[in-house]
Amino acid sequence: MAERDWVVWMSTKFPLEIPATLGLTVYCPESGAAAAAGRGQGEELCWAAEGLGYARDLCSYVRMGMAMAHSSRSGGLPRPDALLCCSNICSGMVQWYEAMARTLDIPLFLVDFPYAQEGGEEVTAYVGGQLRAAIRGLEELTGRRWEEDTFDQVCRQANRCADAWQQVLDTARRRPAPLGSMEVFDYMPQMVTGRCRRETEEQLLALARRLEQRAPLPLERARFRVYWEGTPCWPVLGEVLPMLEERGIQVVADTISQSLSFRYENLDGLIQAYCSTINGVSLETGLEQRLAVCRRYGVDGVLVHYNRSCRPWCGSLQEVERRLGQALGVPVAAFSGDQGEAAAFVRAQFATRLDALVEQMEGRRETTLG
Repeated sequence: MAERDWVVWMSTKFPLEIPATLGLTVYCPESGAAAAAGRGQGEELCWAAEGLGYARDLCSYVRMGMAMAHSSRSGGLPRPDALLCCSNICSGMVQWYEAMARTLDIPLFLVDFPYAQEGGEEVTAYVGGQLRAAIRGLEELTGRRWEEDTFDQVCRQANRCADAWQQVLDTARRRPAPLGSMEVFDYMPQMVTGRCRRETEEQLLALARRLEQRAPLPLERARFRVYWEGTPCWPVLGEVLPMLEERGIQVVADTISQSLSFRYENLDGLIQAYCSTINGVSLETGLEQRLAVCRRYGVDGVLVHYNRSCRPWCGSLQEVERRLGQALGVPVAAFSGDQGEAAAFVRAQFATRLDALVEQMEGRRETTLG
């Protein structure tokens, strides 16, 4: 039993170090949904989920994920033997994974991360107990034995990958940045399911070297450096990217990719790191994290995506917009869209908001220089 290949599906912010230590093959349904949306399959999968009885009000990732779980092909993902989920990312994640577990008739290992502004010893003990229970359950399911030495090696490798990932992100500190707008998202899945592997570190270090040697974008295509708040509009990136480029806007930093470069020293540190994801912290802490990123990459403005699928996240975005603009002294523009459905994106609205952002950034630059 222990020698077969065991496959698990894992939510984005579940501690990957757990299945990696046990040698399990890991896939992420959210990454699968994003890839499907980018290929133009989001609408079809969402319609399929609605036909199965899942409401249109649900997150598009949830609907696509449920359609994939019901499909014999699973959207290109191999059928899992178990599901790994935690509650530190979004409000609908737990229910989504519970529904997939029922559909696939497989075990679900769920870890609850409390929403806490400061994670103290009681939080570490609470989450640590659940992780140990999940480890015991996976040992029983797979017949594989947990080895602390292997876990230590996996954690050290995860830290090295985090350092390599930060090197990739920091190439965007150059002016103009060698990274194209949204290009970093092409590599993000490597960190989601591969950050405990040596080959991921090597690939990221090689990527950082290539980016350092890459010629920067022409100045007319990178006049303004912008921070992107939220998830990309995967199904309409073919429209979004040229519209940014036409206006000389270069996205040099974002909310999500930056959240994958955390480091830690031990199990307690690992728990604290996963408790501190951008979705699981207070408004104040989240603002501090965003401000640090914006200042690190020297942005001229902020572009906020009100993602229809992430309504709990978007509930605080108006305050995030206001406070980011106030603290940074830069213009902020917002638009509506979705991470999985093209119909939620309105091209005319996006163009109008971009034009307004450019006008304000130009005015601010003239005022600063004058």
